[in-house]
Amino acid sequence: METYVYGDVILLENLVMNFIILWCTARLLKHKHSYLLLVIAAFIGAIYALGSYFTDLTYLYTPFMKIIFSVLIITVAYLPHHIREFVKLMAVFYITSFVFGGAAFGLFYFLNGLKYISYGTFYIKDFPVKTLGVSIIIAYFVVKFSWDFVQYRIKRERIITEIIIVMDNKKAEIMALVDTGNALNEPITKAPVVVAEYSSIKELLPTDIQEIFEQNNQNDFNIIAHIMSNSELVTRFRVIPFKSLGKDNGMLLGFKPDEVQFVENKKQQNIKNIIIGIYNKKLSNSGEYCALIHPDILNL
Repeated sequence: METYVYGDVILLENLVMNFIILWCTARLLKHKHSYLLLVIAAFIGAIYALGSYFTDLTYLYTPFMKIIFSVLIITVAYLPHHIREFVKLMAVFYITSFVFGGAAFGLFYFLNGLKYISYGTFYIKDFPVKTLGVSIIIAYFVVKFSWDFVQYRIKRERIITEIIIVMDNKKAEIMALVDTGNALNEPITKAPVVVAEYSSIKELLPTDIQEIFEQNNQNDFNIIAHIMSNSELVTRFRVIPFKSLGKDNGMLLGFKPDEVQFVENKKQQNIKNIIIGIYNKKLSNSGEYCALIHPDILNL
């Protein structure tokens, strides 16, 4: 019995599946993406899948060449800027692909059994569109919940980290908590804010600013305005509104340091566009940390 393969059907099916896998990968990683680039990358993958039916092109389907084409698809789809970003996209792309394939095969086997066997080889005939749709939904949620769990475990290990605040050749080395509830930004520049205890960064501040906190006048903005107007570092300081730290509506005095240094996996990252909000109370009763990091800072 002859078996016919329709190229347009193969191309369309792979185009749709590739697009869904690429879209899910972007969604799971919360990665910015262009639908046009996803379609182009999905089309490249569909052409590659169609080529597997031509015996003259078997040299393009070795494991090495499949990895090369995967690299091409990921590069076209997401335009990654860093190798770390690329590796993460590639890993989730493969995981999503394997889960999609496994879900589709498992669901088909559960509903139909091994009906189609030829010369000892199992093959799928007339794969139902409904089965494909259900398997896509199942695979998406399996990958999503698994990925969220892995991310949660990773975040727990790196939830407290050391940061170094640099200001006029002076440094303050402090432990900081990555706080997902801290979404504080400086209202004008939209720079993320690190909230730090006054006692931990006291030595970075000029004496006139120290007096504000020593006399517990950080909420008296008449005094703050008077002192800051005569300070040499007036352009460095900001007033930041907030709705946390025990108040529904409050104002936080902050300053722009020269830079903040993060050390992660023995690699130092220097961030300049950042504001330090000064908090004149304890952030941790145990003293385990004395600053709260805006979570977006780790992605800068």
